[in-house]
Amino acid sequence: MKRLCMVLVLVGCANDPMYVPSPTNIEAGMDDGMGGITAGSGSIHVPIKPESKDDATLRMQIQKQVDSTGAIVVPTYRVDEYDLSLEWTVKNLDGNAGQFKIELNGANEMFTYDPSMIVLDPTDNEAPPTPGLQGDIPIDIPANGEVSGTFREDQLLEAAIDLDQISRGNINPFAAMLTVNKNDASIQPMTALMPGVMNYVQMPMGPPIPRAAFRQLVRIDLVFKPDRHMVLDYVLRVRPHRDVINDMGLDAPANQLMLIDPGPFVP
Repeated sequence: MKRLCMVLVLVGCANDPMYVPSPTNIEAGMDDGMGGITAGSGSIHVPIKPESKDDATLRMQIQKQVDSTGAIVVPTYRVDEYDLSLEWTVKNLDGNAGQFKIELNGANEMFTYDPSMIVLDPTDNEAPPTPGLQGDIPIDIPANGEVSGTFREDQLLEAAIDLDQISRGNINPFAAMLTVNKNDASIQPMTALMPGVMNYVQMPMGPPIPRAAFRQLVRIDLVFKPDRHMVLDYVLRVRPHRDVINDMGLDAPANQLMLIDPGPFVP
């Protein structure tokens, strides 16, 4: 299958967007040979630059303002430095109408969010699965048809803040997903989650993390779940506010990109 082709818009000044095509499309919805249907997954990195001396100086200045003791660590890549959105197109390769879901997850510079790795109550076999950061909503598609959509900037900002809440603040993923946090000025860390411990109540722990120290997403992960043979193409849209995005996108030389693949967050 050919992936969706788009012209790469080079970053000329702050707020000029660039489009980063996916490395490949995601094909799924075939018979898995065991009576089920295959799902598919894919990832795309944000083409961020390695931290420069000027970037490090700015980060240290913010660090002094936020917390000179270092108890709250200001990340290298922050939510105020760039905005993300993701445009997608699904093609139904089957002669019957169908349905699909796209679940969006991702990673910041410290943690990958993979809900399949997070079991909040191992004693309850009927507990609902841990939710993804965005999406996972059934969408209808006609026979041999095509449907397009977008995960908007505000949705990916919400995803970035939810991930920071969950991983650094020990916020229950269900609580993070069920509240709107994109405009939050701070995150109050809580005592660690205790999966399987009955009647356990989390308590506030430590100083609030201010918005200036919120971690931005550095990679977007997708899980594609169609009910029949379909293919998903997607393109990442990046709108920088500081010069932290490489103008060449993922085609830049390796030493001019910081491609981060952290380990999964497990409470």
